[in-house]
Amino acid sequence: MLIAKDPEKLQKMLISKIIDENRKFSSKYGTELRGKPQLVISENPASDFEPDSSGWRACGETYSERVEDCISDAIEKLKKVPYSRRVSIPVWRPKDHLCDTPPAITEISLLYADGRLHATAFFRSLDAVNYFMPNFSFVSHVLEEVSGNAGFEAGSVAMLISIPHIYERDVDRVSRRQYTEIFGFHKLGTHIVEDYLSSAWHSALENIYYNGDAKRTEWGELFEGQEESRYIHRMFIEVKNPEENQIHDKAPFTKKYGVEYAHDYVIHAGAIDREVRENILREGETYTYAERARYCEKDDVRVDQLYTVIQKLKERQSRRDCYIGISRPWDITSDEPPCLRGYQFGVNETFFGLFYMRSNDAYGAMHANMFAFNLLTRYLAEMCGFDSHRYYHFALDAHIYGEFIESVREILEPETPGYIDMIEKR
Repeated sequence: MLIAKDPEKLQKMLISKIIDENRKFSSKYGTELRGKPQLVISENPASDFEPDSSGWRACGETYSERVEDCISDAIEKLKKVPYSRRVSIPVWRPKDHLCDTPPAITEISLLYADGRLHATAFFRSLDAVNYFMPNFSFVSHVLEEVSGNAGFEAGSVAMLISIPHIYERDVDRVSRRQYTEIFGFHKLGTHIVEDYLSSAWHSALENIYYNGDAKRTEWGELFEGQEESRYIHRMFIEVKNPEENQIHDKAPFTKKYGVEYAHDYVIHAGAIDREVRENILREGETYTYAERARYCEKDDVRVDQLYTVIQKLKERQSRRDCYIGISRPWDITSDEPPCLRGYQFGVNETFFGLFYMRSNDAYGAMHANMFAFNLLTRYLAEMCGFDSHRYYHFALDAHIYGEFIESVREILEPETPGYIDMIEKR
């Protein structure tokens, strides 16, 4: 995680880190240096946005055209519920898999924290030399448009970049800057690196429990015990060995449940090796992550994104367009929008999967989410000929509901029986 006061410094820090990591890949645009997935945060937004005059389009549309309707809905939602976790604007569309120039920005999420409104954007790919500032400026523009009209002060801007890169031809003309990568808790983001899924979940609970702030939630009217949560803004988790020690001994789910959840709700695993061309929702379901990834009847152009990504990776493993969008424009007005917004598969030092969530119940759901999403990542890694992979998990609002605080405390601070207790039990 990199944090700077302004975007110019942040750009130089990111470029320097990419050069230091020095992983070379060939692409149709030239040899590129590629970095690991990175969360970069500017404490202040840029204020010099100008509409793109280059003529660039994503499937015939500009970024502004993609988000303008959702911006109005975002403003209204924040006016009504300032603490909402449901204000996330999709930029990606499934039909972008059919285009030569899919959008680099796939999602822009907005969250009120510490008295300001903050923006976080997911990037499937970013040329840190030539396109950092135009893209950063657009995210800042969305933040300022929403915050200004909703009556909030604009806060920080973060970019979660799945494949940050620069081209080798640009190395000699860039300015480098000393940087320090930040790990652990920071008020603008938390970066956790662990060996295992189980220890990553434990660290997530630990960071929220000891560092999190209290806030109201939108579930309070429906679920007793969920009126308030303790939360952290922007939690970025990297798991180095996700196939070992997967399930914590205090996890609130079983392996059997985790596999079934992955196969049925996330993947539609029975058809992982073939294209889905029909509705897969069961009676009573409004959506599933699998339905959004494989075949969504409400899409104007229906694309089995997961199957398409598998074919892309088999064709060329170093591709940067292997993103699967779960969110849709109509989610912005929903009372139950998907927590998972999208995910990306790619290659740097090895195969990886990066999953982006606007909201994540750290005690009740996060561990099962990570288990299921990692299982999908393993399946794709194996199908593409990799014998190992890394797992990345991002939660914009990672929280523990009030009703689970005591359960989390018992995990983090287990009571050790004293001598008298042991004598009395004999």
